[in-house]
Amino acid sequence: MKSLNVMAKSLLGIMVMLLLAGVWVMPAAAAGPEPQERDFSGLEYMLKLALIRAEAQQDRLDTGRAVADVAEEFIAGEQGKGFDTGKLEAALSTLRRQIEEAQSLHDTAAQILADKAGFDEEGQVVDPRQARNTLATAHRSMRDAGETLRRAHQDFRQALRDYRQNKRGN
Repeated sequence: MKSLNVMAKSLLGIMVMLLLAGVWVMPAAAAGPEPQERDFSGLEYMLKLALIRAEAQQDRLDTGRAVADVAEEFIAGEQGKGFDTGKLEAALSTLRRQIEEAQSLHDTAAQILADKAGFDEEGQVVDPRQARNTLATAHRSMRDAGETLRRAHQDFRQALRDYRQNKRGN
């Protein structure tokens, strides 16, 4: 009987210990994991990349203007030789207009990137949704500017090929 009494007391002691341990653990378990700060390094990297792309696109726009200036000199030389350059002059005028249109689209993207909505001054994300919107809007504008510039150069090159082909044929 004595052994039964000791065993009952031991079991009772173990039960009390388990209950106390449960009371200490329950508040920590109920709180759940601590919220971890999200990592937005991808958005920050995309901002840096977009700024680099904007600089490169501005260089392409400047090069396009230089090409138009050289083409104008070429056309003046051909006119001096007595060739009909009417179509080439029209193509050059279109090229210059499209370059200005691309510049306008690029300036819009550059302004969006300069404002950095959703980012702080150092380029760190403050509002992820606004940062994503900023990057998406700037990307669309730069893409449209690049497409306009590409089309402008392609059309002018075709006009130049046609001019040279007609010149050889005559």
